[in-house]
Amino acid sequence: MLLAQLLLAISCGGADEEAVVTIKSLTIKPRSVTLIVGGTIQFSATSDPLCEELELSWRSDNESVVTVDSNGVATAVGVGKAAVICSYGDSVTARASVSVIEHKVEARTLESLLSEQLIFSSRQLTYPGTVMQCFDFYDSSENGYIYFSQCGGDSATGSKWIVVLSRVKRGSYGDKTVSSERMLMRWFGHGTNLCVERATDGGEDFVWLNSNGTVSSTSTSAVYDYSNNKTFCRVRYQPNTTFEHYTGENFYMSSYTDTSGKKWSVSNLQVSLDFEYRRMLVTCTSSGTRHCVIYDLDAVLALNEQTVTLERIWGGEAGTNTERKKGTTTLSARVLDNLTPLGSFRVASNLNSGDYDKTYSCSFQGQAIYGNRVFWYEGQPLESVVGSGVYDNAQAYVEVFDYKGNRLAPRQRVAAVSDFDNMKKLLNLNENLFSEAEGMQIKDGGKKLYLGITTHLAGATTKNRLSTILEYDYSE
Repeated sequence: MLLAQLLLAISCGGADEEAVVTIKSLTIKPRSVTLIVGGTIQFSATSDPLCEELELSWRSDNESVVTVDSNGVATAVGVGKAAVICSYGDSVTARASVSVIEHKVEARTLESLLSEQLIFSSRQLTYPGTVMQCFDFYDSSENGYIYFSQCGGDSATGSKWIVVLSRVKRGSYGDKTVSSERMLMRWFGHGTNLCVERATDGGEDFVWLNSNGTVSSTSTSAVYDYSNNKTFCRVRYQPNTTFEHYTGENFYMSSYTDTSGKKWSVSNLQVSLDFEYRRMLVTCTSSGTRHCVIYDLDAVLALNEQTVTLERIWGGEAGTNTERKKGTTTLSARVLDNLTPLGSFRVASNLNSGDYDKTYSCSFQGQAIYGNRVFWYEGQPLESVVGSGVYDNAQAYVEVFDYKGNRLAPRQRVAAVSDFDNMKKLLNLNENLFSEAEGMQIKDGGKKLYLGITTHLAGATTKNRLSTILEYDYSE
């Protein structure tokens, strides 16, 4: 003890005065702490009486959990509990308790299996018997609206082909509230893509979607997908209303000219918008090829309206509406045909090839644009029925291109869309289930990618038809 007093006298005495001081105790801060594996913390100690120049030693009583250096910096190296001990001399010590937990914050990547953390939203669809085609939102809070499109027949009004635009508050995970706010859009199209524009005038938001759908054949057995449209429209959202063919502001496109000067005739228009960088992406088709055409949004909006006439076929679906109609529709629209695109590229269909390394080897399921990037989403469904199995596998893929069609990121499979074990647990499904990729958006300054999957009990027409949106971290 005398040695400790003499050493302290040397370190704590002033220039003109040296005092023999006996250290009574040490106080360590913090007294207790919880760290995750890999975390660090700086401990400090003070003496009574106070002396700022004490030579202290630090150690851990369990170095498989925590290590500590000579300056009191502790590092968590394993799960468990340990004590960090600070000492002065042989008899004055202080202890701090440390708990170390495993808390891996994994990035939400396309390789991630389905989990509650991956699910941004999962809600019952508002219209029974039809599946989600697309979604969009601008407010990611629980009280923010998510807008959905569905397509199918409406038996209540004679099975007329309709796109259903509905919206519902996002809510917390597991929220089963179903909104009754919806618009019915008869003979508009397939609802494959939609874009929501936030209203700036205090009124309802605007929805962009394709319009003036037409079937491809006069045959009564033609598929009623109404995909051969050459227009899309911008319409203010008006809950509990019904429109036929088109409404709002109209945009027309029957062709475009690429950078080589070649002109392409197209139809089946789907539109996406990037309001931050003022970009418009129009995907369209011709002869088994899907075209991606990018425009300056402000240049599109600056076009003067022209009168256009459309040749169309519609109606004749099952039910009371059995008359197939063929005729013309005349309307005013902004015409994109002569507007020079910022870029364009084409993707040839490899559908049903079974070669999933190829772009467009599955059905096109969604698109998005942000800055100089074009996002592409495709997939094929699974409908699993015990004892039969309509399809044997579900696939979904994401790709990212520049305006010339150069791939900016590897083609990646979306693991969660095929994760049926977790899907059954998290989405309240069973062995008889349906799953299909539907809809894509890019948000949060290009940092978040949102992908939709639509699921339900196989064979059911009204039960458990979920619109599930998955949230992924995105980086170039």
